[in-house]
Amino acid sequence: MRPVDKGESPYEKINKYQDALPYLEEKIGLYCSYCEMPIKHVPEIEHVVSKSKGGELTAWKNLNLGCKYCNSRKSSKTTPDNKTDYLWPDEDNTAIAYLYTNGFPMVNKDVLNELDTTGMYFKKAQNTYDLVELGWIPEKGDKDRRFAERNSAYYKAKSSLKNWKHVKDAPEWFQNDMKEQIIMTATADGFFSVWMTVFSDEPQILLALLDQFPGTRRGCYDEQGKVKKICFVERKSKVDVNFQ
Repeated sequence: MRPVDKGESPYEKINKYQDALPYLEEKIGLYCSYCEMPIKHVPEIEHVVSKSKGGELTAWKNLNLGCKYCNSRKSSKTTPDNKTDYLWPDEDNTAIAYLYTNGFPMVNKDVLNELDTTGMYFKKAQNTYDLVELGWIPEKGDKDRRFAERNSAYYKAKSSLKNWKHVKDAPEWFQNDMKEQIIMTATADGFFSVWMTVFSDEPQILLALLDQFPGTRRGCYDEQGKVKKICFVERKSKVDVNFQ
């Protein structure tokens, strides 16, 4: 799950929460904050704390972007009282919280329990995973497109990796052309974490992905583009902080 940095609120006041859409698009791109699917039709403003349960309607800190599948599953389950029971991509290092083995998302249990021996961070990661049913596998007739779209992105990433390896000894201009094509495909197809996983041993591509997906929280990654083994990043001081 891509960790994002929305920055400070770009507005003092908006009349309705839908007015935040262009600001969110500019800051973090039109991708679901949870499943990472590109939102190509009817982007939905997602309230971290459900608006029907007392969540602030227009406060920047309470708004993310959601696809219709994640947003409908999340529904009105989050409240002011249980908000801290979950991980949030604009607050936590959600990159370390989940694995994308063969393109399929899973909670990164072993690493989370290594970082936090209390098990609390793992529990929060699992809660978020369950909240939006991140690992949902559709049955016949199910209109949920997340699995199919993510699977398509995975195979495109695998094919792109094969092509990238073929040109690693080619002239630099040819490598740059291939890298540009890979990034264009990745940003169009979404599922940032799938691409980052497939290209995990290719720092040139990792760093380009970090640069080209808007608002990706760089403090969660090292100078080679690898995910840092930390649970969250302190927002005010911008200093990486271990959970323990």
